[in-house]
Amino acid sequence: MTLAAALVAAAALTACSTPASSPTDSSVADDAAVSGADAAGDAVADAPYSPVEYPPPPAPYARPTYAHLSETGLFDDFAAKHVAPGIVAFEPTYKLWSDAATKRRWIRLPPGTQIDTADMDHWVFPVGTKFFKEFSLGGTLLETRLIERYGDGPEDYWFGAFVWTPDGTDAVFAEGGQNDINGTMHDAPAQKDCGKCHRGDVGRVLGFSAIQLSRATAPPAMPELVALGLLSDPPADPHGFPVPGDAATSAALGYLHANCGHCHNENGAAWPDTQMVLRLVVGDRDAATSGVEQSIVGKNVTYWRGGAITLRVDPGAPDGSAIVARMNVRGSMDEMPPIATELVDATGVATVRSWIAALPAP
Repeated sequence: MTLAAALVAAAALTACSTPASSPTDSSVADDAAVSGADAAGDAVADAPYSPVEYPPPPAPYARPTYAHLSETGLFDDFAAKHVAPGIVAFEPTYKLWSDAATKRRWIRLPPGTQIDTADMDHWVFPVGTKFFKEFSLGGTLLETRLIERYGDGPEDYWFGAFVWTPDGTDAVFAEGGQNDINGTMHDAPAQKDCGKCHRGDVGRVLGFSAIQLSRATAPPAMPELVALGLLSDPPADPHGFPVPGDAATSAALGYLHANCGHCHNENGAAWPDTQMVLRLVVGDRDAATSGVEQSIVGKNVTYWRGGAITLRVDPGAPDGSAIVARMNVRGSMDEMPPIATELVDATGVATVRSWIAALPAP
């Protein structure tokens, strides 16, 4: 059974997912946008909906005190690493660069609940929602991160990273983070640092959103969520809000949204210094008039002093663009992103360069 069919059968995000069938970053060529036909996804909208009786949604509960990943409910057989029923693998359309690590992601949405999408740009998830993200490199497990909403308040989210032991038999909560996990250069963040990125959205979740799931293929995506009634205020078009522009433009804007937008928006950590917008919104239906292009194309740098480079994006000139210059830096205060990466994303740089090169010169 495909994931789309499982979603229909359960009439909610209560499908069973196994490591063998879970999508990963490495399954998407060059970590680019998710693509490819999926007839099962098209069938969701036409499938009959059968009401299912669920227990009441969970009430707020005490802040979790996890010590091991095994306590979180991700696996129902921890030794076999078998993902528990009700936890569904998903992929954002545009990926966050993590120094070539392979990632798998899962969501657990409590049965009988909906995602609050009254503000389509800022989804708010019900109490009891859990998001997991697993990192590995060359087949070696590194860490698994968890975001869990346990209360109704804006700060009632548990963030944390569980670092895997070298033999892969256990993953231990690392409150202070850990560097160079299992002989790699991969670092897990300290719990106190998770908000540096995640506070950039009021719902605290970055990769499961209207922009990231607005595609017609590779479920679960917007069409499945709409068909199953999982959004409180669904969009008129079940395919949602695809990133505007031709292929090169949408790839670049999507990349900047995923890798830079959580800090570079009005709620983000970088806003006081730059007032630069790199986060797309659902109202951006034309690339040239989008908040992103209006904020960076032909606009002077305001915080960084890059010598001869004076424009954030110099149309037609990638080498004269501050965004490209800073994406190519690691190991100094000039690097972008400023945290969570030690290697330049050559594919990402090429994606942004191609878009800038095609922009008409003024």
